[in-house]
Parts: sequence; C-alpha cells; structure tokens
Amino acid sequence: FIPKMSSSSWTENDANRALTELEISPLDKYNVELLNEVHHKEYNNPKVTVEEYDLVVIGAGAGGLVSSRQAARRGAKSAMISEKLAGGDCLNVGCVPSKSLLKCARQIRDIRKTQSSDNDTGITVKEVEVDFSQIMKRMRKLRAKIAPVDGHVRGTDIGVDVFQGRGKFVDQNTIEVVSGKKEEEEEPILLKFKKAVIATGGRPSTPDVLKGVPYVTNEQLFNLQTLPPRMVVYGAGVIALEMAQAFAAFGSKVTILARSTLLSNGDVEAREMIKSILEEEDGIAFLEHVEVTEVTTLREGLATQIEGDVESLPLVKLTVKSGKGEDSTTTELECECLLVATGRLPNVQNLNLEKANIQYDEKKGILINDVAQSTSNPNVYAVGDCVANVPRLTHMSGEMAKVVVQNALFEDTWKVSSLVVPACMYTEPEYATVGKVKFTSPEEEEVDVYTTTLEHNDRAILDGDTNQGMVKIYCAKGTDTIVGCTIVAPRAGEMINEVSLAMKYGIGLGQVGRNIHCYPTTGEAIMMCGLQFINARWKRLD
Repeated sequence: FIPKMSSSSWTENDANRALTELEISPLDKYNVELLNEVHHKEYNNPKVTVEEYDLVVIGAGAGGLVSSRQAARRGAKSAMISEKLAGGDCLNVGCVPSKSLLKCARQIRDIRKTQSSDNDTGITVKEVEVDFSQIMKRMRKLRAKIAPVDGHVRGTDIGVDVFQGRGKFVDQNTIEVVSGKKEEEEEPILLKFKKAVIATGGRPSTPDVLKGVPYVTNEQLFNLQTLPPRMVVYGAGVIALEMAQAFAAFGSKVTILARSTLLSNGDVEAREMIKSILEEEDGIAFLEHVEVTEVTTLREGLATQIEGDVESLPLVKLTVKSGKGEDSTTTELECECLLVATGRLPNVQNLNLEKANIQYDEKKGILINDVAQSTSNPNVYAVGDCVANVPRLTHMSGEMAKVVVQNALFEDTWKVSSLVVPACMYTEPEYATVGKVKFTSPEEEEVDVYTTTLEHNDRAILDGDTNQGMVKIYCAKGTDTIVGCTIVAPRAGEMINEVSLAMKYGIGLGQVGRNIHCYPTTGEAIMMCGLQFINARWKRLD
C-alpha cells in the first residue's frame, strides 16, 4: 500500500486549518513541504488485510517510528498510528528547530566577540545585523529537508502500515483508529494485535496561574515571525536555557524565572558556571525561588504574527515574588513573549487504557517493568515520554523502542535499567551529563571526584574557551568504576559519549586515562581525569 498524495495536498491557502488543527504557522512553502510529509491533508488509510498484526504502535515520534519500522525490517506485520505530526516533538517543535536557532545564535555570539575590547584575533566585524524572519525561515527550510525521513511514505516503503488518526484501545488486544472523517464516510478501523506499543510522547505542563494568558510553549515558539523585544522564560531547565540564550543573541531582553534554581538536578559547580556565562556574556537576568502571583494580559496579539510588527505580538505583565524568607522581593515584568517551560506531562489521556487493563499515573505516565512491558497487560509495551520514571529524551525513546522490538517479538529480556543514557543541553558552552551527577556530599555518598578544568587545555586556550568549562567524573569510592560525569565545554555532547561507552561496558577511569586522545582536543580533559586516578597510584622510586 502506498499512501496517495491527494490533489488537495497542503497549499499556502490552508493556513488557517494548519494553525487551528496542527499549530503550524506560517504556511509558507517550507511548512507546506513539512506537512505533506508528516500529516497529509487528505490521507487514505490502508485497508486492513491481516487478521492480526505482530505489532501495532500508537504514536509517530522517535519511539513509534523506530519500533514500527524496525519490526517491519525484521519481518513483522507492523502498523503505526500517527495522530498529528509524524516525527513528534523532536522534528517539529523540539530538537530539530531549536538546534537550527542555536546555530544562528552561536554565529552571532562569535561575531560579537570580535567587538570586545580584548579581541586579539585580528578580525573585527563592526556591526551585526540580525534578520529574525530569515533565521526562522532557515529553520523551517531545514526542518522540511529532514522531514521525509519521518514521513508516512518512508514508513510505508519500509513495510509499515501507516494509519493517520487517533489510536484508542477497544479491548486487551484491539485498537481502533479514529481518523476524524465522518462516520458515514468510513467504516471503523480495528487493528488486532499480538503485541502493542504505546509511544504517545508528552506535552508541556503549565501552571494554573497562566490560564487565559497569551503564552507560548515549545509547541508554538517556532511559529514566531517577529522578534519579541522582551522575553520572560518561566522555567530553568534545558528548553528554557537553550531558548533564553538564543533569543538573547537575537536581541531580545531575556529574564528567566526559576521556581528553585536553574538545572536543579545537576552538579552545583556546573550550574553556577552556566549561570555566570548566561548572565555575563548574554545579559540574561535570573530570578530564582520564584512564585508568579499574578499575570495580566495588556494586549492579546494576533494568532499569526505579522512579520516585523511588534504590535502583532501579545503584551503580558507578570507579578513575581522571588527569593527566600525575609530576603524575598516582588517584581513586575512586562514582555511580548512569555515562554513557559515548567516541565512535561505524559500523553496518556483519551487512549481508553482502562479497556486494555493498562496501569498508569496521569502525572508520571504508563507503568512498565524492566523489559518495558506494561505492569498489568503483558501484551502491551510503552516507550518514551509517556512512560513513568524514564529520562524524557529523544534518544531514550529510540533506544527503548529497540528494547521493545527485541523483547516483544523475539521473547528476549533486554532491560531498560541496563541503558546508560547521556543527556546534553546545547547552550554555549554545552552542558552534558551521564549517570548520577548530584550528590548530597561526595563523602557521605562514597564517591571520589576527579575534576579537570579547561584552564590548561591547549585546545581550549587556542579556541579562547579557557574560562568556559570543566570535566568532572565521579567514581565509586576507592575504585575507578565510573558512576557519573558532568561536562561543561564546547562540544560537550560529543565528549560525553566516551564516558557513556566506558560506563556501559565497565571500562574503568584508569583505562580511559590510558586511552590515547588526539592532540589538541577538548576531549583530553576526560583523559586528564583518568590520569589523576593513575597518578595517585603511581609506583615511585623513593
């Protein structure tokens, strides 16, 4: 079955429908290309020609795409149900568009460094002209270029029956596809399955105080066409800090509201390093231990911004209490863009999970055992952001999908707990972690800490990054068994993979230190942590 591209495929005339149904705007040529790959305007679902699928997947993000496609490649009768945009958050409103913006922000920051009084590179750029509209257009262009990999046609070519609609459980081994067409136009689509995978992802969690206020989350941010003069970011995690730095580089005055502190689950030293850079180099203001007590709409703004017209943006006033105890203060802030990044919730609603006897927690997600199997229905598995107590990362979703295919179809017992999962925030410098990185105190929790700053790293010196980084590796006390790592450095996301590999396969820090690294590289900082372990145990000719 090949999905038919209808003569009424998306065009730029469908702007209102794209905005109201899919929150995609503007509907220019690039967003038309995107939608014609990941959510066809008129889609003819395939006829169900099998009595029972080996695997049926609800969801078309990273977890759904990997599980359905790998199953098909390995000979299974596989089906995937895509409700909104195939590619999920990552392609459409997450990893892909955000990294496009960060690339532009990084170039702007590099140019501005040539204007500083201590610039000795011999290169001077007198002015930086930022065309925000072009930055966003470039993002849409690149997103559309990547989209076919996640699109319906690609899945069908691999051998997956791709359905467009909402998947709902009918009973413990049947899922209905609700396509949204009128009942008289289509018979109910019922998919019987031997095994099923729930890969419905997550959505932003927003505080009640913002009800009725014009704010954006990551789901609307990338629709902007006009640069907001002032941005308030409510939240201080990865999404918040990445976009705060990007928009500060573009020219917005940015204030971050942290309910506790930024990166509250991370290493304290790394956290303070990142905060200092964002304040001093990017001019971002921080308010910590914040409670937003009141939010007022001063101007509604337009659903679709007019390019370059600030008056088309909303205007919001926030009353904020920050600080602790007697030191607390009250501040009023106005902004044209209120970005809310205060956490995520799992998409477990409206799936009829009860009919399939699938246990879940509305705030945490679907409850699974260590082989990614529902704790209450052994024929159903779950992956990614809709699952309780797993890291909410694209690469985690993809890796869990591989675990599920192996376990569900081939009766294996690959364990979720065996996965070593790195994470990276793509600010400048980047911030990457793996394993356990937050300790009450190293002494109490019986770990040894090995730290190398970039102050004496030759590559960092040559690149001018000497004040911007460190590698900190934590080992079980008295051993070289690595239990965690924090890196703050340019290309930290590339560097962390060496530590992840060592942890996965039981390679000790001493062995990492004996591994030859290219010179000069920032990655030598990892080797230097290993050499600290080795040098402390050298034999000496005394």
